[in-house]
Amino acid sequence: MKKISLLFLGLSLLVPLSAITVDELLYNFDRSLNVPSIQGEFHVTLISQKGDEREIKARIYQKKVDDNQENRLFLFDFPATVRGTGLLLHSYFDERDNSMWIYLPAVKRIKRIALESSGGGYFMGSDFTYRDLVSNDRKDMEFEILEETVMDGVDCYVIKSQGKTDLIRQDMGYSSTISYHRKDNFMLHRREFYDLSGDLEKIYRAEGFLDLSPAIYPTDISMTNVQTGHKSVIKILDASTEEIPDRIFTTRYLEGKR
Repeated sequence: MKKISLLFLGLSLLVPLSAITVDELLYNFDRSLNVPSIQGEFHVTLISQKGDEREIKARIYQKKVDDNQENRLFLFDFPATVRGTGLLLHSYFDERDNSMWIYLPAVKRIKRIALESSGGGYFMGSDFTYRDLVSNDRKDMEFEILEETVMDGVDCYVIKSQGKTDLIRQDMGYSSTISYHRKDNFMLHRREFYDLSGDLEKIYRAEGFLDLSPAIYPTDISMTNVQTGHKSVIKILDASTEEIPDRIFTTRYLEGKR
């Protein structure tokens, strides 16, 4: 009997840490997020370490062009200091570089945003960098499933990702991220961002979702900078999945030539 017990013990050590592979997890995550078109009101609350709050409001449009491209447009309405500002993003999932433009009504011109330097700066004073708003080409990334755990009462798979080279990590602005994906629907529940020195910098949380069966869309998310104490809370309101014309996602439309 002892020999049998030792045999089963030996076999148990060969069982993978997780019953799901990285590719399977990411595939199911992508499938859960597969919303052809969505638009709505985009509200951001900026909360300082002292608790002071500031609001930003915009209209957001998002469309999946094909398996290799997704477009987003933000048109800002509030406060008055940013009214008329627009931000256009073309995200690619192949070898092409992501593209981003911002329209500044004060000077009535479009500016191209460079993402190659520490994430391209922060999005409208929030804790999200412009680089956070676009998808990474996974061919440039390394992934590893670390464990299965319970986070905030939610069963999760834990996955680590990082750029394959120092240059890629520099472009991203992070040395690595640790992501917690829900087991029930594979959606991102929490993500920890580690700065280039390896210290925890920010924590992303998804706290509300819109059921667009079979797709799911996060509508209540937050990003907290643990190094500064600043926090950004994003809410998507009055979401609609009506088809969005392609002309919406052009620099001509961004300039107001509609």
